[in-house]
Amino acid sequence: MGRLSECTKWAVLAMGLAMSSAVGCGLFEPALTDGEVCDADKDCTTEVCTSYGLCSHSRCDCPSGDCAESGEVTSDCLDGWRCVSHDSIFAPVVDPIKEFFGASTDDSDGFCQPTCEAGCPDRYLCGDSGEFCVPDSDWIYPVPTVTWTGDATGEFSGRDQSTTVVVEEGSTISLTGTGSSPQGHPITGYSWTTVSGAADYMDFEGQTIETTVASGDYRRVEFTVVDDASRSGKVTVIFESCRGTGTMCGYEGSGCCSSCDDANNTCL
Repeated sequence: MGRLSECTKWAVLAMGLAMSSAVGCGLFEPALTDGEVCDADKDCTTEVCTSYGLCSHSRCDCPSGDCAESGEVTSDCLDGWRCVSHDSIFAPVVDPIKEFFGASTDDSDGFCQPTCEAGCPDRYLCGDSGEFCVPDSDWIYPVPTVTWTGDATGEFSGRDQSTTVVVEEGSTISLTGTGSSPQGHPITGYSWTTVSGAADYMDFEGQTIETTVASGDYRRVEFTVVDDASRSGKVTVIFESCRGTGTMCGYEGSGCCSSCDDANNTCL
């Protein structure tokens, strides 16, 4: 390899100085602080990105030297957060101490914790104590959506949500399922489970299925999506059958899609 020219040497030196200056100014340091959305440990100032995609909480020192149960205000923590001993706040937190706080702990350790009084940050919930906020570990899970067409049309979305739709007996319905990740993770799996009052469970893979709702019965449809981190979300739509125009009404005029002609006991 030939010798570098003087001009090239100065260019390399200048680049090195610029990089050194950038690091010194913090341009390449982690920018995300406690409770912010993260993808990897390197994103967080605490160097721990939890399994639910939020930066772990910072260590802190209580001014009194022995953190009170209600916590203490300190410059180590963000506004609206208090320094609290780990043993008084860990109970409502679902993750292991090492993941949530980023290290092993002892009785003198304090950690910053947001307060319900100041208002919980995004993706946090007020804990059972009503005093401190805890992470919503479910926020990162994918959200499924089901759209149906054919003899009935509609759409429903939401993780662990359920809705009931009344359709005329014998209706054939085409369903399409999609999913979205709050953090943009790819959806890698789509599956369905259907069942009627006859307990005829059926499982399907893929994004589309077709189903029929029998007379006097229902069809329960469960749609599940899975992301690339194996997190899942399920939504349920229950199609209940009703009696169409010209058919006989049910008990005391019940069961019609619209209404019952009492004189003729016929659905209108």
